[in-house]
Amino acid sequence: MTQITKTNLKELTIFKLYEHYAALAKSIPLLVSESQELVNAELEQCLALRSEKIDRLYYAWAHHEDAVERAKKEQELLVTARKHHESQVTKIKGLINWLRRAAPLDSNRIAGKNYEFVLSKKRELTVEISIPVEEWDEADRNEFCLQQTVTTTKETVVTSMSGDEIERTTTPVTKTEIIPNADKLRSAYQQGQRIPQGVKIHQDYNIKRNRIVHTKGMDNLPSEYSEEFLPELEATN
Repeated sequence: MTQITKTNLKELTIFKLYEHYAALAKSIPLLVSESQELVNAELEQCLALRSEKIDRLYYAWAHHEDAVERAKKEQELLVTARKHHESQVTKIKGLINWLRRAAPLDSNRIAGKNYEFVLSKKRELTVEISIPVEEWDEADRNEFCLQQTVTTTKETVVTSMSGDEIERTTTPVTKTEIIPNADKLRSAYQQGQRIPQGVKIHQDYNIKRNRIVHTKGMDNLPSEYSEEFLPELEATN
């Protein structure tokens, strides 16, 4: 026998082990030396089990912390993968648009064996800007840019629990930025005038994807199968 009580120490929680340890420690002065040895042995077991369970808290914390970091990295990888695929979709659309503009096509369809792209002109020309407007010449900014000012108002209202207003504050936040004047750029391009360096203007298209339905051999189906179904049709009349 290595303990004085019949308590199953392994089933005790950390809190219960603290309680049990304290109760045993208080009982030592009241016991004879032989019983004290058993109490001390049980105290050692209690301490060892408590320490082990406390260490498990650390291991569990570290495990879940590592899992959080792995999840964050996985999320970053997913975002990177999504951005990559979005970029590829944009490039494919760009290629199809370029084919429509540059290839000698006799219709608005670009057809493969099983799929086709049907293109329709976008209402406005596409303006692409590869050089930030902040890097444009001052003359170009003055001619082809606009100044946009956005004011956002934050209102904070403090009331009592019964709804009586105690305080109301309004804080405006103003943001001003220089933006390209797309309409002015399109107009200059259409009139053959000079436009800033780094600006490309071109006609883009809305793209619709279709599955090509092959009808070859389908015309013969009615005559080929009509006799098979005629008896059933006549029987229903």
